[in-house]
Amino acid sequence: MRDLHIAYRGGDEASGGVFVVETVAPKGYELESHRHKHAHTSVLVSGIADVTVDGKRTRYEGYNLITIPAGSVHSVAAITPIIWLCLWAADKAPREEVEESLKLAPSRSACGSCPGGCEPV
Repeated sequence: MRDLHIAYRGGDEASGGVFVVETVAPKGYELESHRHKHAHTSVLVSGIADVTVDGKRTRYEGYNLITIPAGSVHSVAAITPIIWLCLWAADKAPREEVEESLKLAPSRSACGSCPGGCEPV
């Protein structure tokens, strides 16, 4: 797996006004809880992740498409190493707004090792 990172790609005319946020995270890291004004489609390309949307946690295995509703508080915890993509319409959600909202950090809510899942600390 590539190094831990969040990368922003596209968003220009050549990409049809769509930009992609690519997150590569090892087991035990998460995109911390955040919200956006607009809905967006996410793709768990590979790995296993717990996705929490407005307090409801669901475990997904890649390859999987997930829609995150507008205004929902959500986070993504890497249970195994993951590659996670978010697709954005650049005219609906300015890249700068998205960049400010995303933080990748060691997970506090899920390690994947506890029977039935871990509780937040």
